[in-house]
Amino acid sequence: MNQIYLEPKALAEMLGRSDVRVVDTRASLADGPSGREMWAAGHIPGAVHADWIEDWGTTVDGVEGMLPGPEEFAEAMSRLGIGNDTLVVAYDDNSLFTASRLAWALLHYGHEQVKVLDGGFPAWQDAGLEVSTDEADGRPEPREYRAGKPQGMRREMAEVRELLGRDDVTLVDCRMEETFAASEGRIPGANRLPSPSLIGENGRFKRGEAVARLAADAGVDKDRPTVLYCGGGVSAAAVLIALRDAGYDNLALYDGSWSEWSQHADNPIQRHA
Repeated sequence: MNQIYLEPKALAEMLGRSDVRVVDTRASLADGPSGREMWAAGHIPGAVHADWIEDWGTTVDGVEGMLPGPEEFAEAMSRLGIGNDTLVVAYDDNSLFTASRLAWALLHYGHEQVKVLDGGFPAWQDAGLEVSTDEADGRPEPREYRAGKPQGMRREMAEVRELLGRDDVTLVDCRMEETFAASEGRIPGANRLPSPSLIGENGRFKRGEAVARLAADAGVDKDRPTVLYCGGGVSAAAVLIALRDAGYDNLALYDGSWSEWSQHADNPIQRHA
């Protein structure tokens, strides 16, 4: 298995190492404090903040937060103090899964040295570990970073269109139940695996057999390619990382997800029953 999740106490032992960069990816989609405001109010010591839309995302046809090309992505990682030999540990608030999206982006560009803090910042606080408000943490020394060859973990809208009706690829809708119910429908043929179902009662990601059971219910087969999507490419990234941690590796994320698919009138939609 790929062992992507990292326990808070294990991360605490790594703080201060020059080859480790902790990235606070917390963000808000509502009217609450911004991710940077959350970071300023308290973060893991040494952690730099990076917003998935403002700091390392790009806008394509009105869809915010899309993954930029390799050069732009490399520039963003350099600004965060990440080099090609850096172990990146990303964390969020365990409700908007932006840490998993950063992990997916790094993996797509060939950066295997990446971890996601299991349970996010709440787990760090619950463990009674140190919290910093040092603004200097947000000004890391830039490092040279070069994006590697894309690893095929990203799909574009045209590619998803070509998958419709095929039985050799599994398409999975990972939107939360409320978001799914409020929408017009789904991409035709998509099965369901809501991202929150991967979080256990203890607030940590499920592992191993528990993930395999959910995957099986969603029609995910290790031997068949699986393309995941959600509302904007964030919660589906959490499902992708959970599956990868459980030993699945034939996975890709439809980056634009429902935000992009639903705004094009020529894209077919399977309406809710």
